[in-house]
Amino acid sequence: MKKNKRPLIIGNWKTNPASFDRAKERFRAIKQSAAEHSSIDVVICPPFPYISALSGLINTKNILVGAQDLSVYSEGSKTGEVSAHMIESSGASAVIIGHSERRAMGETDTVVAAKMGQALKTGMQVILCVGETDRDNDGKYLGVIKNQLKEALTTIERPQFKQIIVAYEPVWAIGRKDNVAITSHDLHQMVIYIKKLFTEWWSDTIASIVPILYGGSVTAENAQDIMWNGMVDGLLVGRASWEVETFGPLLGAVDSRQKSTIKLTTKKPREDARKEAQLKAKKILKKTVVKKVIKKKTKRASKKGKR
Repeated sequence: MKKNKRPLIIGNWKTNPASFDRAKERFRAIKQSAAEHSSIDVVICPPFPYISALSGLINTKNILVGAQDLSVYSEGSKTGEVSAHMIESSGASAVIIGHSERRAMGETDTVVAAKMGQALKTGMQVILCVGETDRDNDGKYLGVIKNQLKEALTTIERPQFKQIIVAYEPVWAIGRKDNVAITSHDLHQMVIYIKKLFTEWWSDTIASIVPILYGGSVTAENAQDIMWNGMVDGLLVGRASWEVETFGPLLGAVDSRQKSTIKLTTKKPREDARKEAQLKAKKILKKTVVKKVIKKKTKRASKKGKR
């Protein structure tokens, strides 16, 4: 994770809580927790009806309110649709687009691209979700990620990349109960792959300015490993963001690691390789010494025989 980027933690409340009073109570508690971890930026995405009221409760610099989705339409006779401008004027600073649950309900890459265009016009930050349903051994899942990114970002103008955040959420890892969402090594490889695509399609600069988050069974127990060994810029958190009892410890885990100087475990393979090389060198040296000793003994025995 780049040192010049503050960790970004996004809480997706989905269809929770059931009441407005409970939403305010929950938000106040999380807001207090966020204030205690000022080195982290937090965005809470509640259901549409709560956005305006919760944004009015903000008095801490490192917490904002976002939305979970938006319409492809800006206005008109579209019953039930909520436009990007409505969301932004309600107090939302960001919006999630292309979440796996929306895609599972039939949302296509074309629809995702249309929503991207609507959101970017308002100036809101856009959290673009991408992720494969299954992970195969042949690497076909990389093509899924590539197509999702390409379809969503094809018409994006370069200045707009400052508004874009990519959230990688492998569907197969969502809802896991064993606290093993994904290995940090595999996650790091995906981060490298996404940045490689951005570099190929646009530039190193674009690849460096677009934050990459991870979403999928994130908890306080695995947050540090995912963040720092996975080399992501933040987390998209679902269930663990619904209550301060689970979200607070997660923020604390990220904050404590942000301030520490613990070595990354991603360096271990290199250390293991170095030790293995040293061990091989010692074995080779030992064999060489043994051969020399045997050779000397053979020469001495040969000389004695000649006498």
